[in-house]
Amino acid sequence: MEVDAVIEMFQRSNSLHNLKYANYVGDGDSKTFKGIMDSEPYADFTVMKKECIDHVQKRMGTRLRNLKKNTKGLGGKGKLTGKLIDELSIYYGLAIRRNHDSVEKMRNEIYATLFHKISTDEKPQHEKCPSGENSWCSWQKAQAIGNVDYKHKPPLSTSVFEAILPIYKELSSDDLLTRCIGGYTQNSNESFNSTVWSMAPKSTSSGKHVLDTAIYIAVGIYNDGLSSVMRLMQNLGMKIGTNCYNFCVETDERRIKYSERSLTNAAKEARLLLKSSRKEEEEASINLDGQMYGAGIAD
Repeated sequence: MEVDAVIEMFQRSNSLHNLKYANYVGDGDSKTFKGIMDSEPYADFTVMKKECIDHVQKRMGTRLRNLKKNTKGLGGKGKLTGKLIDELSIYYGLAIRRNHDSVEKMRNEIYATLFHKISTDEKPQHEKCPSGENSWCSWQKAQAIGNVDYKHKPPLSTSVFEAILPIYKELSSDDLLTRCIGGYTQNSNESFNSTVWSMAPKSTSSGKHVLDTAIYIAVGIYNDGLSSVMRLMQNLGMKIGTNCYNFCVETDERRIKYSERSLTNAAKEARLLLKSSRKEEEEASINLDGQMYGAGIAD
């Protein structure tokens, strides 16, 4: 259904809107893009595949977790822990996001994050790390401000480095990083979808009329907040009472307040802890049942 819907969108874009979609932003599932290519929606124009940066980042986590699961002795204290996997995945994603205009810049910073992790006081390996006081690299920052007493944290073990290096080579290939040029993401789509499914859950069968109505309401809520529902009620001839008005206004204010609070450092740290805990539970479930879905599985 998803493949057919996307193909239809591409095929009618020229006739409806007099435009051609240059890029398809996907999450690693090659079926949809293959369907677009096979349908040839534009006779004289080739659609390019672009990767969602968030899903590319997830690939790193997926590959590292699979490596840990399938390699005896790689996990445990001081080795490839769940926390370290999360850190490496985040650093990998940031390297792509911050340098999405150049394949070489992306690759350089990806390897900078890896060699940063194996650096020691005796052998610092920060040549690829950005220099200056504003660098994310603490060693480069210390060099810039003249801190000669800098001490490195315990480095990544040699066995872990040698085990994960092939994954870094694979996930920094020209082919993959070229598809990351532009720094595209599906976040806005995912956010909109969650608004739709909150009113028409996937667990409950909904007809086209119900789904269309949910989409129209979701568009209003996504763009203008819950207050947009009052305009819908007004168009339907429904009376808007004081309680309804107060509820919509207070809900929108609460949503904005929550969004602002979620940007604080404390909230970000709490999310990281929760994310790490959730991934440990997912990993235990995968070990029990096997992985059914994940970023890059279709590659």
